[in-house]
Amino acid sequence: MSTTTQTQTVTADNVIRLFPEVDNHLATSHRVPTDENDLQGYDEEQIRLMEEVCIVLDRDDVPIGSASKKTLGHLMKNINDGLLHRAFSVFLFDSKNRLLLQQRASEKITFPDMWTNTCCSHPLGVPGETGADLETAVQGVKRAAQRKLDQELGIKAKQVPLEDFRFLTRIHYMAPSDGKWGEHESTYNAAFPECVGFQAKKMV
Repeated sequence: MSTTTQTQTVTADNVIRLFPEVDNHLATSHRVPTDENDLQGYDEEQIRLMEEVCIVLDRDDVPIGSASKKTLGHLMKNINDGLLHRAFSVFLFDSKNRLLLQQRASEKITFPDMWTNTCCSHPLGVPGETGADLETAVQGVKRAAQRKLDQELGIKAKQVPLEDFRFLTRIHYMAPSDGKWGEHESTYNAAFPECVGFQAKKMV
């Protein structure tokens, strides 16, 4: 996978020293405390989502800990210091081979109002969604994709069975949203070739 230029290399040996907020074990809960000053004025649901515990990675996409979404990669300060996490992007097509796009809500902390693929989010740092090798990481991402497609779009797991997801590739990227927030992710891309039984305002 491609890499970005970083000021330092984050490893399992130094991640706790560099980022004390990171837990070097899998999370036992999806929620951790957040700093109210960083999130003051944002939508309550978006603040709650920032408390989800995601997977901290080294440069080789190997899990080395877990931390809140806010801590691990959405604050540009931590991004610039090399903190990396796992994410996924789903491209869902209907029976006419049209791609379902989603417009991000105005309340989103990162990239509000922008058009994006069907669903993009993060596998959580919990058993079932974390994988240390490519095969188990892909399975974890598929489970996370099922969870988020239901949460965001009401598409149930039976409409998108795990075995029908097609893993495409993974990419390593960094993108600032504004001066404070951004993304630094190892993103797993997956396509679902034909989903039936859902209604969208418009397909492209």
